[in-house]
Amino acid sequence: MKKLIITLSSTIFFLSLFSQSTSLNTDLHGNTTKVYKSINQYAKAEEKDMEWYSYGPYGGDVLDIAVSATNTDSMFAAAGYPYAKQGIDNEWMLINSLLNLAPSGIHCIESAGNVMIAGGNTMFGKIYRSTDSGISWEQKIIPYNGGILDIATDPTAPGLVYACLSTNISVTQNKVIAKSTDYGAFWELFDMTSILPVGWSCVSIAIDPDNSETLFAIGNESFSNAKVIASFDGGATWQDVTSNLPGGKPLNVVAIHDETVYIGGGQLFGGNVLGLYKSDDFGTGWQNISSGFPNKVVNDILINPDDGDNIFVATEGDGVYFTTDGGSTWTYNTSGSGDNGSARCLTFEPGNTDVILAGFLSLGVCYSEDGGETWMDNSKGIASLDLNDIEIDPNDPDLLISGFEAENSGGCYIYDPDWQEWQLVENLPATRFSKVSVGIDGTMYAWSNGPTTVAQEGLYKSTDGGETWENTGPFIGPVFETQIFALALSETDPDLIYIGGNNFGANGWESMIYKTTDGGENWENIFMGPENDSFKYIHIVPGTNDQVLYAAYKSDLLNGVIMKSIDGGNTWLPINTGIPAETKWGGAVVTDPANSDIVYAGVGGYGGIPGSIYQSDDGGNTWSSLFVSLQNYSKFSDFLISPVNSDVMYAATTLEGVFFTEDGQNWTPFNDGLPASNITAFSRAFETTNDWRFYASTFGNSSFWSPVFGTLPEDIEDQLTINTEITAYPNPGKGILKINGLDPEKSYKVSVYTSQGKLLKTFRNTFGNSPEIYIGSKTGLYFLELKSGKEAKWIKVNIL
Repeated sequence: MKKLIITLSSTIFFLSLFSQSTSLNTDLHGNTTKVYKSINQYAKAEEKDMEWYSYGPYGGDVLDIAVSATNTDSMFAAAGYPYAKQGIDNEWMLINSLLNLAPSGIHCIESAGNVMIAGGNTMFGKIYRSTDSGISWEQKIIPYNGGILDIATDPTAPGLVYACLSTNISVTQNKVIAKSTDYGAFWELFDMTSILPVGWSCVSIAIDPDNSETLFAIGNESFSNAKVIASFDGGATWQDVTSNLPGGKPLNVVAIHDETVYIGGGQLFGGNVLGLYKSDDFGTGWQNISSGFPNKVVNDILINPDDGDNIFVATEGDGVYFTTDGGSTWTYNTSGSGDNGSARCLTFEPGNTDVILAGFLSLGVCYSEDGGETWMDNSKGIASLDLNDIEIDPNDPDLLISGFEAENSGGCYIYDPDWQEWQLVENLPATRFSKVSVGIDGTMYAWSNGPTTVAQEGLYKSTDGGETWENTGPFIGPVFETQIFALALSETDPDLIYIGGNNFGANGWESMIYKTTDGGENWENIFMGPENDSFKYIHIVPGTNDQVLYAAYKSDLLNGVIMKSIDGGNTWLPINTGIPAETKWGGAVVTDPANSDIVYAGVGGYGGIPGSIYQSDDGGNTWSSLFVSLQNYSKFSDFLISPVNSDVMYAATTLEGVFFTEDGQNWTPFNDGLPASNITAFSRAFETTNDWRFYASTFGNSSFWSPVFGTLPEDIEDQLTINTEITAYPNPGKGILKINGLDPEKSYKVSVYTSQGKLLKTFRNTFGNSPEIYIGSKTGLYFLELKSGKEAKWIKVNIL
């Protein structure tokens, strides 16, 4: 956690474009974990071949924040991606030089005078420092194979730095605290085995600002074993001071001020809440000062350096609490952004304790200018949300909804054209939302996967554009007993909905599908499958009176991965002939809108079988491979078929971005401008004035949009005839053209399309009277769209 402020020079230029990392991390089950790719969040595609364009919403899991002690406009945020910015009103900008060194992400950042120190919880044995206020970075080695969980510096001796490390169960000595006396250049390790055995990690450390020899640290094992340890000789010896604290609870953060030690902890699961405790005798006794907390999970502690009675705590799911009398009374009902969010870190603006910055899971950064009474969003530029789904309103494609998740929280964002921005839905619980959709009547739906300790899982419904929401169920159990990953709405009947996934915990582990015919008033369980299976996708075939459905699912028991119903879901049959029997994962299944007998399924990517696309020409009776093979653990999550040419398809994957075909057979990567590798879903395609487009939700980079290949306006020739005042010269030409007739006072966007409608390039600038643009040397016919505000003109050019 961040506890101290940092120094940064007043001028920072971080942006540069680097190649994407190919690092791969997997969990114990072989599933991919997040890898942070080096990107330029603010590239405007000027003279770049771009296929994707970032669309927000802004936010991400900000786990640490730092503000310069000498220039309060200079700020850092560790959100996996490391960000920096100048001034509270400016956008956050990615620090590519640091991310290039740490592709698995940065999760804590501190400073030692002018030297900045950063670390990541999966960058084992490595720590990073900058000696030029964060512009350039170098990697330093900590001789222990653990991730960096916390960094603390001494305000009175900034060269003194401590780092907390995760445990390494493959060694016999648990060296989970490291110390540097030279601004992080070299590190020595403390062998903590006698007090923190192997299996225990150090998660937080604090230095007494009045005595550098006094240290307090927290060790955690698993989810419930924790202890507080103290050293009064600079780390040479340690003692356990946990005895008077409640046992069996996780501890999260330690802070020291004016010879008083504070401990915050707890988690939302299993009743393991704790709150905030303090000790006035360096750990001999502890006093609970949080008995009235509505939420007793504390992630960070911030103490006013000028007034030790003024304390702020970051809670998991209820924003920020504060006290002005040392903890006798607390203010819980702050207002504005982050009020119900999961706060993870807090810091003051140096010299002004009225200004506080807070990092939140998913919400990004919020700040207060009135000592914590009210909070405002400050996340613009941090587009690193873990989105699980995105969808448009079929009646108004400018209206979007997206669902996201964080560690133990989440929510939904709505983009309304009247707002011209994304807004967090305030009347939904702060839970993990796995699926969203919008019905043909404009009704919004969002499925919450919990945690139940915040709000019961279920399908939430809004009939007023997202203002109010109702949980429609199906209320399978009172605790976390349902996981839903598939949501399908009828295109003809606004009350017909299918959900699919699996039961969980006390409710068993079976796969299941539920159906409602009255918009969620009543639910029917129409299918129960084996334990440990789970439905991932449901597709209602258009034009079949909602009778024909396909479902894709995970099957550890090798029961096949694709099913079909021809009676509205009442009965289901496996249809897997031609798909290898050892396949365990079905990720997506769709039908050709021009011929419903043609079916596409994305399978594999789990259990040792590479992900691949299979096609059926006989309604799923038999399948043949399209010979698209993904790398290990990469799965297909969604398909989109062009509404104007069914040979044009897009396939979303969980590890390799997007694949594309323009002939239905040959697939190629389609990732220019798309930094994300885990694409969770596509929206419907929708028609604009000039083309068709669609959105993609990503796990780690919010959302993006792309034009659909081959969808120039149908009246393009008429528009070319109408336009006589703007011309290109020479035409025909050799690839470099001048555009004549533009208004020099206006800002234009020039988009270059092939004759088939594929967007090649976009130029954004304020052009002069005769700007030059470079189309390229490939011969052929091209269309230029010149747009200023809502006005658009078209030019046809020939490149010889």
